[in-house]
Amino acid sequence: MTMKKKIFISNTMMVLISLLILFGVGGISVLLFKGELMGRVEQNAALSEDIYEVQTILLEQQKEPGSWEELSQKLSTYNFELYVSDLQHNKQFSNARHSEMECIEEIERSKFTNDRVKLYSMEKVTIARCIIKVDDTPYMVYAIYYPKELSLLGMDRGVFEMFVIVFIISGIIIITGLIICSQIFTGMMIKRIMKPVDELNNAAMRIKEGNFDEPVNYSEKDEFGEVCETFNNMQKHLKESIEKTQSYEKARTEMVSGISHDLRTPLTSVKGFIKGMLDGIANTPEKQRQYLEISYKKACDMDVLLQKLFFFSKLETGNMPFFLKETDMGRWIENYVAEKCDKTISNDYDITVIKDDTEYMVNVDKVQMQRVFDNIIENSRKYADVSELHIIITMNKKNDVITIDIADNGKGISEDKLANVFEQFYRGDDSRNSKNDGSGLGLYVCKYIIEEQGGNISALNKNGFCVEIELPILEK
Repeated sequence: MTMKKKIFISNTMMVLISLLILFGVGGISVLLFKGELMGRVEQNAALSEDIYEVQTILLEQQKEPGSWEELSQKLSTYNFELYVSDLQHNKQFSNARHSEMECIEEIERSKFTNDRVKLYSMEKVTIARCIIKVDDTPYMVYAIYYPKELSLLGMDRGVFEMFVIVFIISGIIIITGLIICSQIFTGMMIKRIMKPVDELNNAAMRIKEGNFDEPVNYSEKDEFGEVCETFNNMQKHLKESIEKTQSYEKARTEMVSGISHDLRTPLTSVKGFIKGMLDGIANTPEKQRQYLEISYKKACDMDVLLQKLFFFSKLETGNMPFFLKETDMGRWIENYVAEKCDKTISNDYDITVIKDDTEYMVNVDKVQMQRVFDNIIENSRKYADVSELHIIITMNKKNDVITIDIADNGKGISEDKLANVFEQFYRGDDSRNSKNDGSGLGLYVCKYIIEEQGGNISALNKNGFCVEIELPILEK
């Protein structure tokens, strides 16, 4: 069901229910009025001026009963009507109208045993009542007179029925007026409501067609204005998100293409050296060993590239497992640096750790933390652009977190690009990428791992490029 129909139906029902309540209360009032009025069976009101002639006709009928038709004709001479019933109130003859019958019904409730003619006046209606026996069977005879000047719209009605008719006519006029007003105001309200709804619908269709540049044009300061403004903000962010996704997709494609190219080079070398051995080119043990060592190194390079792709795939699908364990971060870093220095073959950098003897207890995944430190140090090795690389790791406590600074003595990075270094596939500073083709994933992976463990990571220039890691201290 559309909103237009809902609004029309709700407003119409509101009016009708209100009017039903009004008529219900009015009906109760009418019944009370009727009971009060009809309870007065005999009133001191003026009788018809012909009542004595009618009374004479009824007395003669008692003495010499004739047909009811003849009696009716005699009474009609004086504008009286006739109603006859037996003692059980079963109608025998009647030419009375509806309004007069209501008066008779009220009179029938009263006891009457006298043979004389009794007169009544109700709602300006004159009634003569008597008992006439026909063949020893008693009948209740009523002669009724209703003044013509009391008719309404050509219909003869008593005071009570006039009240009811006026009440009904007024009610119909009120209902019609209220429904017309309701429809007019509802139409105005629908027009006002549907304007922003139509604007939002058109905007949604534009977005579906790929148009993110045209905003919703609605400037009213109401609830819909807030909705339209929120929709415009959503459209803006959606456009930025799509542009960023397209940029990421392009970078992703370039990265896969680059890694595929990088894999081809060592693979070609391995194939060449193995082919040389098969063809007998490496004909001495020393040369064979040299060929095997080079092939092994190339295979290790390919393994590193494949590990990058595998790790990136886990990040993208959200399947990266974390096994958190209570760890003294200070001791862990000391062990990491000692092992790193032992494994450093080229010895092209050195690492210094600055910390006190305080325990730095945190809840981390040691394997993932090693990947974080490896990525940061590898980033410094590639982009520091200094002849002698020095890396300093500093640890401090700050309120309820520990802070780990990993800084190099390189040239740093421009301030306007610091906020972007943790973005996926970002390789922003061309001068830092001119000699080394990175994938743009190293620092992004670091951010992902640190935040998954409840920490924060940021970058700054501090006599070189520095990565600051914050990890929550484990509560004892």
